[in-house]
Amino acid sequence: MSNLIITHESKCVSTPSVRKLKALFASLDDAPLLQALVGPTRRGPKGHPVRALWYCFLAKYALGLPSTDALIRTLWDNSLIAEVCGIDTVPHKATFSRFFARLAKRKYLPLLKDVSRALVRHHYSTLPGFGERVALDSTTLKGWSNGGKKIKADPEAGWSVKTGSQGTKEIVYGWKLHLLVDCEYELPIAANVSPGNTHDTQRASNVLREARVTNRAFKPKFLMADAGYSSGPFIKLIQRQYRARPIIQLNPGHKALRAEWGAEMNTPEWKALAKQRQSVERVFSRLKCQRSLNHITVQGRKKVTVHCYLSLIALQSW
Repeated sequence: MSNLIITHESKCVSTPSVRKLKALFASLDDAPLLQALVGPTRRGPKGHPVRALWYCFLAKYALGLPSTDALIRTLWDNSLIAEVCGIDTVPHKATFSRFFARLAKRKYLPLLKDVSRALVRHHYSTLPGFGERVALDSTTLKGWSNGGKKIKADPEAGWSVKTGSQGTKEIVYGWKLHLLVDCEYELPIAANVSPGNTHDTQRASNVLREARVTNRAFKPKFLMADAGYSSGPFIKLIQRQYRARPIIQLNPGHKALRAEWGAEMNTPEWKALAKQRQSVERVFSRLKCQRSLNHITVQGRKKVTVHCYLSLIALQSW
């Protein structure tokens, strides 16, 4: 199904998906990334344009396609999507694989993150009150590896053990995506990817630093989090370094923290703000159900980070 020539039936026909993809491509500040990927001019066969391969991956995540095979089928079956991506001949699966691996290299991964950061800065400048009320949480992602084997296909991943909503233990070998979102608009602000056995508080400060790197004016008024972030040092970090009010569900076993903050948890204002933490859960749901976040088919932290950021970009810009 690869290396097939696409025949465009009509350049005048459009669909909602095609129009949204055009808007997505136009909204991105991706010139530095594409320029770096193109590199110096070389002699010999040119291959597929870098921009076309980049647009194909963006379309994959924007359309919620679960795999590269699904992307190839979509490009072959829908000439309008192929056209808007700039594809005349469907690339081989190996071509997509090599391009994805390039995105994960140290030279290009920061530039990929910059595409997401530019979208966040755009939201700060155009959406009133963006970033004033934020929520922090993590979600577990199943890795592309059998964790039960003695020699694991992806040794960089880790086991995650947590109690599910039904009270049963959920054990997953894979990764965690730590995410900070705006509660009003339910859009991602900053992210961090870690092995599944990383505790939430170990990456919380990394996510907040990423938010400040993205926008120096990052000054939230309230930061909401669940009991996984019940930590005295983390609460003080929020207050002293970010000048925000922590709205954190305290662990019942943390008696010293509950003695200091327990009374505030019973106020109507605190309870109303605490409910807004659910916004990050809804963002995770949309990323997993609509932007392919749950469909990891790569191994290694850098490639999984590329996967997560492509999912984030597709949500931030669409």
